[in-house]
Amino acid sequence: MKNEKLLEIKDLYAQYNTDEDIVYAVNDLSLSLDRGRTLGLVGETGAGKTTTCLSILRLLPERIGEISKGEIIFDGMDILSLSEDEMRKIRGKDIAMIFQDPLSSLNPVYTIGMQIGEVLKYHGIYKDDQAIENRVEEMLDLVGLPKERKNDYPHQFSGGMKQRVVIAMALACEPKLLLADEPTTALDVTIQAQVLKLMNELKERLQTAMILVTHDLGIVAEICDDVAVMYAGSIIEKGRIEDIFEGQVHHPYTVGLFASIPNLKVKTRRLSPIDGLMPDPADLPKGCTFNPRCPHRMEVCKTEEPPCVMIGEEHMVKCHLFASKEGGRP
Repeated sequence: MKNEKLLEIKDLYAQYNTDEDIVYAVNDLSLSLDRGRTLGLVGETGAGKTTTCLSILRLLPERIGEISKGEIIFDGMDILSLSEDEMRKIRGKDIAMIFQDPLSSLNPVYTIGMQIGEVLKYHGIYKDDQAIENRVEEMLDLVGLPKERKNDYPHQFSGGMKQRVVIAMALACEPKLLLADEPTTALDVTIQAQVLKLMNELKERLQTAMILVTHDLGIVAEICDDVAVMYAGSIIEKGRIEDIFEGQVHHPYTVGLFASIPNLKVKTRRLSPIDGLMPDPADLPKGCTFNPRCPHRMEVCKTEEPPCVMIGEEHMVKCHLFASKEGGRP
């Protein structure tokens, strides 16, 4: 029987070494994902969500991007110990990624059929040209695009249709893990709903595990099984979807995220944003990185890194508030 755990990240640190500063993008990050489940990775811009996904694929920018510490175990393999040739065999086949901007993900001088077929040809899944053509048509049909459009170029498609093409490319080899980096950000609400429905259907049909990077908690509630909240490169809260959306105990940052969502049942003149800004990743605060913005901060928060406190069997909160006898619930 296969191990249910498909991905396990332990104590991951990733940074960008620039001429001016060292940008600490991911700091002591640990998470795991079971086969066939979807993990929502949420947090503000600059939290390190995209860097986490790029680290899994080992696609950090050359010369400046560096994984300085940690482990990434995928399907029993240590990703960080593999050679570049070995990683190429995994990218697109076992781990695929839907990038945030479909316009920059597609080559403007090749037809979409050629680009989907290239993935299949490279990984040697279909050796016969006709079999590749049939698979391309099958994938276009799967994402709701006419197969006759396989000879069209990216500029002939709308934003939503381009996103569907990118999803078709990512799923062509039926990967075990799909990394979706804000796949619906550039889409209007109607197309967004269609793409989310499509991704959910494909996940269930192919039993693909997925990490969904998003700012939208509504999307998370709709299609995710587990949630991890990121702040300043670290996971500060994680748990099952029920723990995050229905639980009574949360990290103050998570409380702030939910408070900033408009409530259609309550009339108010203003929203309630989280005070302050995400800290500079090149100059992170000492102690708890959220302490300059936290309404519940204590003296210990300014000097000591908070512990990971288990609230339930699967629910973890990284906060001094719950480890301290004097602390209370936010």
